[in-house]
Order: sequence, then structure tokens, then C-alpha cells
Amino acid sequence: MSNISPVSFKAYIPVRYMAKNPNNDKYVPVLKNENIRKCQSFVVRNLNGTAKNNRDEGFVSFYKSYDRDYRKFPVVHSVYDINNPVVYMVTGEDTDTIRELAKPVGKAKAEALDKLGSSKSYESQYEAKNYIKNVKRFLKNHCARVKDENGEPLTLTVYYNPKYTRDGNLKCFEFAEAEFTVDKQTIPL
Repeated sequence: MSNISPVSFKAYIPVRYMAKNPNNDKYVPVLKNENIRKCQSFVVRNLNGTAKNNRDEGFVSFYKSYDRDYRKFPVVHSVYDINNPVVYMVTGEDTDTIRELAKPVGKAKAEALDKLGSSKSYESQYEAKNYIKNVKRFLKNHCARVKDENGEPLTLTVYYNPKYTRDGNLKCFEFAEAEFTVDKQTIPL
């Protein structure tokens, strides 16, 4: 894990997932949306204190040591970007703003479910696109990207060891470690 001095986040951080390739034991990016969501679920459940079986106190302590906003208000919220395999994580009091921006989506889905028996409707899809647009605007204008002491943009990189069933299907991702890495490429918002 990296030795990056604690920063006061008051910002968002991209999260990237890596899984060990069983053929050569090298870590490669996780790219499928369903697998990204499984990996992010570990991060969010642990940091929000809702993990039932696999609470990893070492990961929580590691993260807490870097994010002062999280230490004051230990809540995280994920924002998934449909255009790339990166999750943006917002912590602390900024999560309240993200929740407020999401309310129209929930309301539109509930209305569609009530009227149509399905949460998919023109209105719910419109509100979902509007939500992403508004969240990106909020992050860009009010929540700077987390940077190290040299001003370099950081990414939280989380490493997993995939576990497979006997017939070779992916069973789950087992957390290995996490680190803050200086981002060599620009991640668009």
C-alpha cells in the first residue's frame, strides 16, 4: 500500500478495480459492469459499516487514515460512469448532495412501478440521465479531484483475487489490498 500523506478529501476520487489473472498471476483491470459493481459493493459496504460477513477493518482503517472528511462523517456514495469502467466515490457530507440529486430518479421509478409494474419508463430513464449529468456537474464545480501533496491526481486502486467454482465460473472476488495511486492517464468526468 502506498505511503501518501493524509489529504483532506473534500473531493471525489475515482476507484479502479484490478483482479489477479489466474494464468499469469498479474493484476488486470476489471471491466465488466456487473463485476465492477461486485467489487465496489465490498468497498461501499465496508466503509459504510453495512458489511455483514466480510468486514475488513484493515481496509477501513487504511482508508480512514487518508480521508479526513470520511473520519468526520463516515459515509460513502458511489457514482457509476456509464462511459467508462471507473466508479467515482464521494465521501463525508458531500454524500448528502448526491442523495438529493438522486431523489427524482427514485420518484420516477416508483411512479413507473406503480403504474406499469416496471421501473422502466421514459420519465425514469430521463431522470437517470439527468442525475448523471447533474452529479458530474456537481463533482466538476464543487468537488475537486483528490490529489497528492505534489498536486498529482490520485485514484483508489483496489486489488482482488477472483475465486472460481469447480466448473470454472466466477464465484466471487476476494479483497487482496488497496492503495492510492498517482493517475498516469486522465480519467474524464
